[in-house]
Amino acid sequence: MRDALVAFVAVALLSLTGCASTPQASLTSDADAKEFSTAPNAAMIYIYRPLGAGRGVSTLWVDGRLVGESLPQSFFRVAVRPGVNLITTSGNDSGRLQLKTEPNGIYFVEARVDGETQSEASTRFRQVSADTGKQTVEACCRLLENWRPGQSRFNF
Repeated sequence: MRDALVAFVAVALLSLTGCASTPQASLTSDADAKEFSTAPNAAMIYIYRPLGAGRGVSTLWVDGRLVGESLPQSFFRVAVRPGVNLITTSGNDSGRLQLKTEPNGIYFVEARVDGETQSEASTRFRQVSADTGKQTVEACCRLLENWRPGQSRFNF
Protein backbone atom coordinates (compact mmCIF):
# COMPACT_ATOMS: atom_id res chain seq x y z
CA MET A 1 0.00 0.00 0.00
CA ARG A 2 2.82 2.38 0.90
CA ASP A 3 4.58 1.74 -2.45
CA ALA A 4 1.35 2.55 -4.32
CA LEU A 5 0.98 5.82 -2.39
CA VAL A 6 4.61 6.80 -3.10
CA ALA A 7 4.14 6.01 -6.80
CA PHE A 8 0.91 8.05 -6.91
CA VAL A 9 2.56 11.08 -5.27
CA ALA A 10 5.55 10.86 -7.65
CA VAL A 11 3.29 10.74 -10.72
CA ALA A 12 1.21 13.65 -9.39
CA LEU A 13 4.31 15.79 -8.81
CA LEU A 14 5.69 15.00 -12.27
CA SER A 15 2.34 15.94 -13.81
CA LEU A 16 2.33 19.29 -12.04
CA THR A 17 5.83 20.22 -13.13
CA GLY A 18 5.05 19.43 -16.77
CA CYS A 19 1.90 21.57 -16.89
CA ALA A 20 3.37 25.02 -16.48
CA SER A 21 1.83 27.44 -18.90
CA THR A 22 1.72 31.14 -19.47
CA PRO A 23 -0.91 32.69 -17.19
CA GLN A 24 -3.76 34.78 -18.54
CA ALA A 25 -3.53 38.46 -17.74
CA SER A 26 -6.21 40.16 -15.67
CA LEU A 27 -9.26 41.49 -17.48
CA THR A 28 -8.01 45.02 -16.75
CA SER A 29 -4.63 44.30 -18.37
CA ASP A 30 -6.40 42.68 -21.32
CA ALA A 31 -8.58 45.77 -21.81
CA ASP A 32 -5.54 48.08 -21.48
CA ALA A 33 -3.63 46.11 -24.11
CA LYS A 34 -6.61 46.33 -26.45
CA GLU A 35 -6.36 50.12 -26.39
CA PHE A 36 -3.32 49.60 -28.64
CA SER A 37 -1.28 52.42 -27.11
CA THR A 38 2.40 52.98 -27.72
CA ALA A 39 5.27 53.44 -25.29
CA PRO A 40 7.92 56.17 -25.47
CA ASN A 41 11.03 55.16 -27.45
CA ALA A 42 9.68 51.64 -28.00
CA ALA A 43 7.73 49.65 -30.54
CA MET A 44 4.87 47.33 -29.60
CA ILE A 45 4.53 43.91 -31.18
CA TYR A 46 1.29 42.01 -30.77
CA ILE A 47 1.77 38.29 -31.44
CA TYR A 48 -1.56 36.51 -31.62
CA ARG A 49 -3.10 33.10 -32.30
CA PRO A 50 -6.58 33.47 -33.81
CA LEU A 51 -9.32 30.86 -33.85
CA GLY A 52 -8.35 28.07 -36.24
CA ALA A 53 -4.59 28.75 -35.99
CA GLY A 54 -3.75 25.31 -34.63
CA ARG A 55 -4.09 23.63 -31.26
CA GLY A 56 -0.41 23.13 -30.50
CA VAL A 57 1.77 25.08 -28.09
CA SER A 58 4.74 27.17 -29.17
CA THR A 59 7.29 28.84 -26.88
CA LEU A 60 8.04 32.35 -28.18
CA TRP A 61 11.16 34.49 -27.93
CA VAL A 62 11.61 38.08 -29.09
CA ASP A 63 15.16 39.33 -29.58
CA GLY A 64 16.47 36.48 -27.43
CA ARG A 65 14.05 37.26 -24.57
CA LEU A 66 11.62 34.54 -23.49
CA VAL A 67 8.04 35.76 -23.91
CA GLY A 68 5.94 32.67 -23.07
CA GLU A 69 3.94 29.82 -24.53
CA SER A 70 1.46 30.86 -27.18
CA LEU A 71 -1.93 29.22 -26.89
CA PRO A 72 -4.94 29.21 -29.20
CA GLN A 73 -7.05 32.38 -29.04
CA SER A 74 -4.44 34.33 -27.08
CA PHE A 75 -1.96 37.14 -27.64
CA PHE A 76 1.16 38.73 -26.23
CA ARG A 77 1.97 42.44 -26.21
CA VAL A 78 5.75 42.85 -26.29
CA ALA A 79 7.60 46.17 -26.03
CA VAL A 80 10.82 46.12 -28.04
CA ARG A 81 13.67 48.43 -28.94
CA PRO A 82 12.99 49.89 -32.37
CA GLY A 83 15.10 48.45 -35.18
CA VAL A 84 15.29 44.94 -36.55
CA ASN A 85 13.52 42.52 -34.23
CA LEU A 86 13.51 38.73 -34.38
CA ILE A 87 10.66 36.49 -33.24
CA THR A 88 11.71 32.85 -32.78
CA THR A 89 10.49 29.65 -31.16
CA SER A 90 12.08 26.97 -28.94
CA GLY A 91 13.21 23.44 -29.54
CA ASN A 92 12.73 21.69 -32.86
CA ASP A 93 10.30 24.40 -34.00
CA SER A 94 11.93 26.43 -36.77
CA GLY A 95 9.38 29.27 -36.67
CA ARG A 96 10.96 32.71 -37.05
CA LEU A 97 10.13 36.17 -38.34
CA GLN A 98 12.29 39.23 -38.65
CA LEU A 99 10.60 42.62 -38.78
CA LYS A 100 11.75 46.22 -38.82
CA THR A 101 10.14 48.41 -36.20
CA GLU A 102 10.15 52.13 -35.48
CA PRO A 103 9.68 54.17 -32.29
CA ASN A 104 6.00 54.47 -31.29
CA GLY A 105 5.03 51.86 -33.90
CA ILE A 106 2.53 49.07 -33.36
CA TYR A 107 3.00 45.80 -35.24
CA PHE A 108 0.83 42.71 -35.50
CA VAL A 109 2.08 39.20 -36.11
CA GLU A 110 -0.20 36.22 -36.60
CA ALA A 111 1.14 32.86 -35.41
CA ARG A 112 -0.16 29.51 -36.64
CA VAL A 113 1.04 26.34 -34.93
CA ASP A 114 0.84 22.92 -36.51
CA GLY A 115 1.34 19.84 -34.33
CA GLU A 116 -0.20 18.77 -31.05
CA THR A 117 2.78 18.82 -28.69
CA GLN A 118 5.73 21.11 -27.97
CA SER A 119 8.13 18.60 -29.55
CA GLU A 120 6.25 18.45 -32.85
CA ALA A 121 5.22 22.12 -33.06
CA SER A 122 5.82 23.99 -36.29
CA THR A 123 5.04 27.70 -36.08
CA ARG A 124 4.43 29.99 -39.04
CA PHE A 125 4.47 33.74 -38.49
CA ARG A 126 3.19 36.48 -40.78
CA GLN A 127 2.98 40.20 -40.27
CA VAL A 128 -0.50 41.62 -40.86
CA SER A 129 -1.85 45.14 -41.25
CA ALA A 130 -2.76 47.18 -38.18
CA ASP A 131 -6.46 47.09 -39.10
CA THR A 132 -6.49 43.30 -39.49
CA GLY A 133 -4.45 42.78 -36.33
CA LYS A 134 -6.59 45.04 -34.14
CA GLN A 135 -9.86 43.55 -35.35
CA THR A 136 -8.64 40.00 -34.85
CA VAL A 137 -7.13 40.58 -31.39
CA GLU A 138 -10.29 42.35 -30.18
CA ALA A 139 -12.58 39.62 -31.52
CA CYS A 140 -10.78 36.44 -30.60
CA CYS A 141 -8.00 36.70 -28.17
CA ARG A 142 -7.12 37.03 -24.50
CA LEU A 143 -3.87 38.61 -23.28
CA LEU A 144 -1.28 36.30 -21.74
CA GLU A 145 1.31 37.56 -19.26
CA ASN A 146 4.88 37.65 -20.50
CA TRP A 147 7.08 35.28 -18.57
CA ARG A 148 9.55 36.78 -16.16
CA PRO A 149 13.14 35.47 -16.07
CA GLY A 150 13.18 32.11 -14.31
CA GLN A 151 9.42 31.56 -14.70
CA SER A 152 9.70 29.15 -17.62
CA ARG A 153 9.38 25.43 -17.08
CA PHE A 154 12.43 24.98 -19.30
CA ASN A 155 16.02 25.05 -18.05
CA PHE A 156 17.94 27.24 -20.46
